[in-house]
Amino acid sequence: MAYYMKTKEQLATFAANQEGAVTVDFVVLTGGVVLIAIAAATALTSKVNTAVSVISL
Repeated sequence: MAYYMKTKEQLATFAANQEGAVTVDFVVLTGGVVLIAIAAATALTSKVNTAVSVISL
């Protein structure tokens, strides 16, 4: 029973701990920005190639 209480206390402490939460937020935001940049680059690649080929002499 003592092991159960110790484990329960450790889980409660872990759940209440907010250390590192900001780091996780920034990692998620950075990942989102990178995905948006990749999507934009992929969407614009063919249009840029077409525009460059029209401009080239």
